Amino acid sequence: MKLVTNSSLLVGVCLSASLVQAQAPGDTAPEEIIVAANRIEQSLSTVLAATTVIDKETIRQSQAQNLAGLLAGVPGMQFSPSGGQGAQTSLFMRGTESDHTLILVDGVQMTTNSGPAGRLEFIPLDQIERIEIVRGPRSSVYGSEAIGGVVNIITKPNIQEDFSGSVKLMAGTENSSDANIGLQGRVGNTTLSLNASRRETDGIDNSERGSSDDDGYENDSFSLSFSHQFSELFSLSSTYSSFDAESNYDDGVVNTDSQQFSTTVTAAFTEQWGSKLILEQFEEDNMDVGAFGLTNSSTENKKLSWQNTYTFDASNLFSFGIDHQEQELRYATFGALQTDTSRDNDGVYAVYIRESGPVDFTLSVRNDDNERFGNHSTGSIAIGSDFGESVRAWVSYGTAFKAPNLIDLYVDFPSFFFFANPNLKPETAESLELSLQAEALGATWQFNVFRNDIDDLISTDATFTSLANIQQARIDGMEATVSSTIAGWRVDAALTLLDHENRNTGANLLRRPEQTLSLNIAREFGALDLTVNLLAQNEHSDIDPINFGGSTVGGFGVVNLIAGYRLSEDLNLRLRIGNLLDKEYQIVDGFNTQDRTAQLSLNYSF
Repeated sequence: MKLVTNSSLLVGVCLSASLVQAQAPGDTAPEEIIVAANRIEQSLSTVLAATTVIDKETIRQSQAQNLAGLLAGVPGMQFSPSGGQGAQTSLFMRGTESDHTLILVDGVQMTTNSGPAGRLEFIPLDQIERIEIVRGPRSSVYGSEAIGGVVNIITKPNIQEDFSGSVKLMAGTENSSDANIGLQGRVGNTTLSLNASRRETDGIDNSERGSSDDDGYENDSFSLSFSHQFSELFSLSSTYSSFDAESNYDDGVVNTDSQQFSTTVTAAFTEQWGSKLILEQFEEDNMDVGAFGLTNSSTENKKLSWQNTYTFDASNLFSFGIDHQEQELRYATFGALQTDTSRDNDGVYAVYIRESGPVDFTLSVRNDDNERFGNHSTGSIAIGSDFGESVRAWVSYGTAFKAPNLIDLYVDFPSFFFFANPNLKPETAESLELSLQAEALGATWQFNVFRNDIDDLISTDATFTSLANIQQARIDGMEATVSSTIAGWRVDAALTLLDHENRNTGANLLRRPEQTLSLNIAREFGALDLTVNLLAQNEHSDIDPINFGGSTVGGFGVVNLIAGYRLSEDLNLRLRIGNLLDKEYQIVDGFNTQDRTAQLSLNYSF
């Protein structure tokens, strides 16, 4: 059985009464392939994990302003932006910490080594060809960080034609503009693509405190990919992407220059055995000029991987690999003293997949040997089965970990009587999940129920002068999604429910609403297409930005309207009205969100 998993999942079970009368979905799209789940190509419908794949056409049609806006309706993904475009944005996947999600760009790990996870607010949508999202622990395949899941952002296009390209021009409220050009082509066995874009906006006043001026944002981005097939058995490919962003806030400005590079050599030694040698590099320079002076941080991550896949037969596959990673951080600000700058990590992993008979299962194990904290092992097992032609269920158990970042290990602040702790241990997690997928009542349904226990969370110690592994958290959750067609309208809905607490204090975890509801309704009328989407969340706990005590941020519901008109086969207009009802709300206490916005874009393909 192969179930179609929709890539624009958004809000809920409240539609079930209507769907009883719905017609069966008419999807005839080819089977989706995903790599992020186990670092190998797999059919999306056979992966025993909660997954979502978003393609370039879905990204283009969404007219989203940034990556958080695009992904906010995906089940289990909750974002907390501290203002408008370019403002720092945290992702709490399935309620885990903001640095518990592994962010990849073309497989390259975006880890800053100074605390924040990959800067999602700066990754330009114009570069992205495809996004793969895997929810649930993946440390047994990737190592550190993948407690909540993995987001793999792919910039390399699938090139089929000799030459093609696209141009996009956008203008909107807040004096926003975006210009993008993409070119790609094939000559014999060689493919080449490039993409360049510039986005800028006057922005909004991000914070209620400080000056009341608008906080602007600019981003110049570039991506390049190359591949050559030397023979049926041997190929070479490379990808490079970068962005140069400037984001203002009330007390200063942040300049971020990020570059990701990877080269892959692929060889087929036999009909059963394929191998890849991958070299990756991530660099990010960050300069923050604020009220407390200048802060410079520079991150460099290098990684060499050898991946192998052995296919026994059509039902049994074995994958194994070795990773060597070098991480470096250079951090300088007033009152800071850095005692060390780098560490190495060696990892070895193996994955066995069986897809046949009454029971399918996936087993993965990994060991990481870290220069700082020694050996750490993780594992995962998932077992699934089909029940008839329309029902599939699976259960999984996995462990995961997050290594302490280099700033917590090595950067002291003696002027402020606060010191790093080089003896910190990894944060660890255990997760149990049950999933049910079905086609019934003319719709495609999926329910995921999970529990995640996280131990040794790093927090300020009892003396308030250092850090220690002293916190514990428990997160219980459910994700319910449904997709159908009702009277010609495509309906995608999702509901995420969380029950979470800090087990040391009994309090809820910060900035994580317990209920998130989203809905996406779309239809084509000849050359015209219309989409309405809704995102709603209930209230959640936060920190008061003035007295630093506990606070509560109210719930909200936001409606967006997107319309497209096809002027010709190659030329179309798209209009997006964000926050259609001009709702005033906050997600982070003390930080504003955008009022009603409008963007009009002209898209030309050739």
